[in-house]
Amino acid sequence: MIAFNRAITDERYGYLVEERAEIETELKSINTEPNTLGKKRSEMLAFLSGTDSFGKYKQFSNELVTLRADITALQRQREFVYRLQELRTEIRALTEERGHLQTEIEADVDAKSANKSSKFSIIRLFFNEIVEDVLDRKALLSVAVNQQGHLDFRAEILDEAGNTTSADLGHTYRKLLSVAFDLAVLRAHLDEPFPRFAYHDGVLESLDDRKKENLIAVLRRYTAIGIQSLITLIDSDLPPRDAGEPFFLPKEIVLLLHDQDESGRLFKTPAW
Repeated sequence: MIAFNRAITDERYGYLVEERAEIETELKSINTEPNTLGKKRSEMLAFLSGTDSFGKYKQFSNELVTLRADITALQRQREFVYRLQELRTEIRALTEERGHLQTEIEADVDAKSANKSSKFSIIRLFFNEIVEDVLDRKALLSVAVNQQGHLDFRAEILDEAGNTTSADLGHTYRKLLSVAFDLAVLRAHLDEPFPRFAYHDGVLESLDDRKKENLIAVLRRYTAIGIQSLITLIDSDLPPRDAGEPFFLPKEIVLLLHDQDESGRLFKTPAW
């Protein structure tokens, strides 16, 4: 019993020591506070009892300007927060609308691809016709919707079995596919208000002579139905001909450039 009472007494003594330390710390803080408040009171009394009214007015004016600037800055921040919330709402709405539009585009692409009388199917038919006339190979023009919702057109050259090949990856054939696509689009819109001409630079470059002949025949055939093709080339790109036999008729040559004199320059201007 004596040991138990002694243990309780020791424990209570420890708690009292801790409580005393906390009370002493709080007393120190309380003792310093009157000094701080007294100093502040003295400063305020000195300010109120001062006779420099102009200085007081200036000080208060500066403080007022600072407060007004802070208020204005906070108001602008509040407006920016409201605007940010509005923009986030608009972004969510536009994102949802874009998803709906992308779904509609995908459905429309599938429908137009399946419909043989659609404008895309007609363009695809003319495109294959041009490539087959020039290369004696069939071509496939396809379109798909990418992840951004944009249309990706792809032109591929097929082999005899109808499988895609890597021929369209070369620069020469890609240029030919571009020419075929442009002409096919123009022909598909021939009965509508639409451009009636296309310009292509260096269409005969790197093609073999037989394909050059075939391509020029296609361009002439399209000219006959009302689509004008403007092409540029150098004489070394022309397929061989018998002596004195021109490849182009004089009426087909719009401008002949050379470096012999000023008449062979594009704008007939002298050199500088």
